[in-house]
This record gives sequence, C-alpha cells and structure tokens, in this order.
Amino acid sequence: MNAYTINWILLLILSAIWGGAFTLNKFALQAYSPEVLVTGRLLIAAIVLVIFVLILFKKIEIKLCDWQYYSFMSVIGIVAPFLLISYGQMGIDSSLAGILMSTMPISTLVLSHFFLDDEKMTKMKLIGFLIAFVGIIILIMPGKTILESSLLDGLSSELMVISGAIFYSFAAVYGKRFKITNPLNASTGVTLYSAIIMIIYLSFNFDMVPNNIGEISHVSAVIILGVFCTAIATIIYFQILQSSGATFISIMNYLIPIWAILFGVIFFDEIAMWNYFLGLIVVILGLQLSQNTGNNQKPKTTVV
Repeated sequence: MNAYTINWILLLILSAIWGGAFTLNKFALQAYSPEVLVTGRLLIAAIVLVIFVLILFKKIEIKLCDWQYYSFMSVIGIVAPFLLISYGQMGIDSSLAGILMSTMPISTLVLSHFFLDDEKMTKMKLIGFLIAFVGIIILIMPGKTILESSLLDGLSSELMVISGAIFYSFAAVYGKRFKITNPLNASTGVTLYSAIIMIIYLSFNFDMVPNNIGEISHVSAVIILGVFCTAIATIIYFQILQSSGATFISIMNYLIPIWAILFGVIFFDEIAMWNYFLGLIVVILGLQLSQNTGNNQKPKTTVV
C-alpha cells in the first residue's frame, strides 16, 4: 500500500472521529462551560498521549528549541479554535457547526498559495473545492431550516465557528512550513502546551469551575472527546500533515458532515433522504478534482 492510499485512509478515519466530536461537544456543553470543557478534554488527551509515548519510547522527547512551533500550534491550532467552536455551538446545532467548518479548505487554499511554495492555487483546485462545497449544501437543504433561520439568527455563533476554521487553516499551513521530525512527539508537545495554557487560565478564573463533575453521561462525553477526538485524532492529524499538504488535510472538513449523516442512519435510525446520496456524489467529485490538479504530485512519506 503506497503513501497516497494510506493518507486517504487516515483522512477518512480522522474525519469520522471529528464528525462525532460536534455531537459530543454539543452534549457536554449542556453541563460545562466552553473553558471547562476544553480544559478537561485537553487534560485527558495530554495524559493519554504522555502514557502512550512513555510506553512506546520509554521517554518523551520535546525539544525546547521548538518552543515557537509548540506555542503557535497550541494557541492557534488547538486552544483558540476549540474555544471558538465551543462558544459557537452554544448558539447553533452540531450539524450546522460541522457544515460551517467546511469553510476551512477555502481559507487554507488561499493561505497555502501565499505561504507554501509547493501548494499554489490552480483553477482546477479551486473549482474542485467549490463543487465539494455545493455538495455540502445539497446534503443539508431539503427538510432543514438551518439555512433559513439559524444562518440569519445566530450570526455571532456562526462567525465563531468560521473563525475557528480559519485558525485551523493557519495552523495547517504553519505546521507544513515548520519541519517536525516526529509527529507523535509533536502531538504530545502541542497537547501538553494547550492543556497547561487552559489550566493556567482557569486558575485565574476559578469561578468557572463547577462545584461537581456532573452526570456520568456528560463526564463520559468529555472522556471520549479527550481520548478519541483529541489524543488519537491529534496523532493521526500530525501524521497526515507531515506526509501530505495542508490543503490535502483540510479536505476532511468536507467529509465530516457526511460521517455525521452515516452515524445518524446507523445508530439512530434516521432516514437517509435522496439529497444525502446526491450530495455525497457531488462531494466526492469535488474532492477528486481538487486532488488531480495536473501535477500528479503524490504526498511524501514521513517516517514516524
């Protein structure tokens, strides 16, 4: 199996994990503030990553000389978007949040054009992204009211989620420019930095911390978010980022709403309408066009 195929498999897994994160996030926000939720999620993820690295390598190698990378990726790539998306989800539903995250490839495309020499914008790539975005619209239009009401009523919430997507784009582009030799160590370092930042913040705003941990269902949601949607997903994210382009990894945001639909059909007996299948076809077409831009450049392989 070549590197290109492996990257696509990892991308599908990552989009599936993050596709379920919006629902878990929305549920956990019923009991916790965004700051508490993000802190708990990051703390759990940091613990999991540290244990995993210690078991695998017997030590943690985080170079102090890479502090600029860890600081930037922590603040811009995790803390800021986590908080923005969480605050945004307090005013909109999880499906709309996932749809708004589909704006990330557009901003990544523009940023990559200006900051990455090997990922210049082409007409075919732009057409592919626009077609995929149309597919997302097809997925949610029939029988839904979010485009008619929520997009007008909750403008501030939507702008927060979109801003989170833009922050992710900056992190994706910066992460590609800054060469990190081991994605797993990078994952651990960035998550640790992020958790420490949030713990320090809450220590100065202790009134945000609830008196009790809440119901077991809400606690479980935070644990799942920390272990799967943050720790494991972060490892996969850095692996893809280092072995392929920033624009390539941003494609997952088109796949996230599709996974949300599939999970609903499988686990909650939701009805799969005609637009789901049409939208899926259009999205796949757009993704293929965006990847086949004429240079036939395959993602580079990274040794972890």
